[in-house]
Amino acid sequence: MSKKNAIFFSCNERFIFTLAIALLSLKKHCAELLKTTDVLVYYQGFTEADKTFLNSITPCIFKEYHFAVETDFENINFKNFTQLTFARYEIFDLLDTYKKVLYIDVDVMIGGDLSYIFNNFGDKTGVAMCKDTQKGLTLITKNFVHPMPQYDMTVPCYNAGVTLFCDNIPHRQELRMWCYHKTAEWLENLVCPDQGVVNVMFQEFGIQVEVLPDLCNCLPSNPKYLDKNRKDVLIYHCAGGGVRFWTYTWNAPWQEFYRQYLQMGGKPHTDKEHPWLKMIKKYNLQRFKFFDRSPDPQMHPARFLKYLVQYPFKYLGR
Repeated sequence: MSKKNAIFFSCNERFIFTLAIALLSLKKHCAELLKTTDVLVYYQGFTEADKTFLNSITPCIFKEYHFAVETDFENINFKNFTQLTFARYEIFDLLDTYKKVLYIDVDVMIGGDLSYIFNNFGDKTGVAMCKDTQKGLTLITKNFVHPMPQYDMTVPCYNAGVTLFCDNIPHRQELRMWCYHKTAEWLENLVCPDQGVVNVMFQEFGIQVEVLPDLCNCLPSNPKYLDKNRKDVLIYHCAGGGVRFWTYTWNAPWQEFYRQYLQMGGKPHTDKEHPWLKMIKKYNLQRFKFFDRSPDPQMHPARFLKYLVQYPFKYLGR
């Protein structure tokens, strides 16, 4: 009997609303895929009501997550990222059950059919990721306070927010615990903790990475991220925190999913919104197409001026 594929999320109680929106957008764009693909949710802090709520969107398989080794849980990396960012390490053992597992961060909105990723990547090397371009930093040294002299710090960094792991990845039986032990060992030196460990893991075990196109993990640093003409982006990922869908600016597709979430009885988020988004909502400016996905002029004045100049030529009359 052939093994199934799975989509993997990890989440705590604070970000249930973002997971719900990821699931709502997944259900809209990947209905056929979900008929044959399990949705796995590793969690901390969920109640039975939370799980019932998420299951009402699409059926999920829930597993409570525990970090696999003893370490300093008061470290800043656990404060900034929570233990759940390391739940992806569990995927290596899950590949005994599944052929391919697509890890996706929860601060995402699905924009297209993810079958494209499962059907076209992972069969050669066992792993596929997008190159990381956040903040113009593209090398793996970005993930560490101090360079790791035993590894090549000049190689490209791959963004861990969307990762396809497959059962043909080399040394699979060793990878889970190696990642846990190295996380604990290097904890004080990690900046993007799970991403740093995974990127170094590729060197340690001689694993080649198949490169996903940026449409599979479209980050805020990518010009396509706020381009309203794009219809081909598969996953929008608001990595980095500052350009979150729910605090940065009005994003009509995300806001529609959020409206659905609230209608279902979901709890409103409590994060502080940027003054730009507050103004748009206060004066109902979202009714004008100009404000949909408009860059925050206070945080990104150059982006806003570029948007202002290009808007009449790029969007009017479409």
